[in-house]
Amino acid sequence: MTSPAATRLLDALGEAIVEQGLANTTVADIARIAGTSKRTFYEHFATKDEAFLALYAARSSDLLAAISAVVTDPSAPIGDQIRAGVRAYLSHLAATPALARAHMLEAHSLGRLGLEARRELMDHHAAYLRSVVARARENTPHLRELSVADSVGVVAGLTELTLRAALDDDRLDAPKHVRAAVAFVTAFVAPRL
Repeated sequence: MTSPAATRLLDALGEAIVEQGLANTTVADIARIAGTSKRTFYEHFATKDEAFLALYAARSSDLLAAISAVVTDPSAPIGDQIRAGVRAYLSHLAATPALARAHMLEAHSLGRLGLEARRELMDHHAAYLRSVVARARENTPHLRELSVADSVGVVAGLTELTLRAALDDDRLDAPKHVRAAVAFVTAFVAPRL
């Protein structure tokens, strides 16, 4: 559980990276925006990069929670589950589009550390997708069983579709993006639909 002070610091970091990027953000900027001190920052995080990775992980958890909140019935038609999950995914990111874009781009600025964090996030999301499909297959056996590579490919593809929309300054949950993402996931999970 994150403390209120740590949450304020992470929110401030998010605001700062949207405005000026991670490389140009200082601990002093984060503390100022959070209305606290640098000392308080260092009580919670060893470095700015550590704080960024904590924010990255927290947003990933929040994203999965948003999807899990709507994909609750494994006996529901898979098309309905896919549409609900995709809408939740895109709506969650669309709530803070600049921060979503910053996360997708800034993780790369941390070099190997950022790439490992991104891989961990994608593996976690891919495992979640495999579990949803496995539960759905109990009621709909014709669904494709996803391998690790398949599920990582779906997550990576969705991430790329979302990043392209974000870079184009499109509304992430615009109907055209929802349709494209639903079609993409459906092609992997339930190609017979």
